[in-house]
Amino acid sequence: MSKQFGSAPVSEAIIEACLRRSENYDLEGFLLGQGAMPAQIMFVGEAPGATEIVEGRPFTGQAGKVLEHYLEQLGLTRQDIYISSAVRSRPFKDKIIQTKSTDSAPRMSRSNRTPTKKEIRAHAPILDFEIQYVQPQVIVPMGNIGLQRLIGNQSTISNVHGKEIQSPIQHVEDWQDPDSPYQFSKKDYRIFPLYHPAAIIYKRSLESVIEQDLKALKDVLQAKNNS
Repeated sequence: MSKQFGSAPVSEAIIEACLRRSENYDLEGFLLGQGAMPAQIMFVGEAPGATEIVEGRPFTGQAGKVLEHYLEQLGLTRQDIYISSAVRSRPFKDKIIQTKSTDSAPRMSRSNRTPTKKEIRAHAPILDFEIQYVQPQVIVPMGNIGLQRLIGNQSTISNVHGKEIQSPIQHVEDWQDPDSPYQFSKKDYRIFPLYHPAAIIYKRSLESVIEQDLKALKDVLQAKNNS
């Protein structure tokens, strides 16, 4: 496979099936992954937010600025990696905001939320295809959603961040069957979990931990390149 940059060529049939299964959920927009193909490293996030859906590019909001710092520390650019996510549409929740003024009507506020297991499952075939097509040497799940989508619910990011894991990963057995269960791959993948870039925005105390994790990941990538 020659080097390319863009979105993996997920078939319209897979995309349509995933969107059909999630049409009754509170999701909006749609965004495929983006980056180098094949790629040494694939980052797997949670789901796009409002900014990403508008701009049509993964990690362009506040968390995107933190991800740029991740890449800078690793000596990489977006041209070197592939960025994907567990869910391809923005999970949202609406809240009615009551105003103090009697002359103003209540307004609706829309915010991001954590995707549900059903939403993750509905979009699973897309990530499955991207991993097969992009052929990453190392997969970097960022946060619990990305981590548990790959290796199951037995681990949390707080327990395994900053450590390389050799493990099979989950994929949907039959993408055409909406009730098809996950099964684990026959081969092991190299997985290096990191805290989600948004984590540092809400918890600055993680900054030094993340710096150490990025240094460890850089050592893993350099060792791979030198082998």
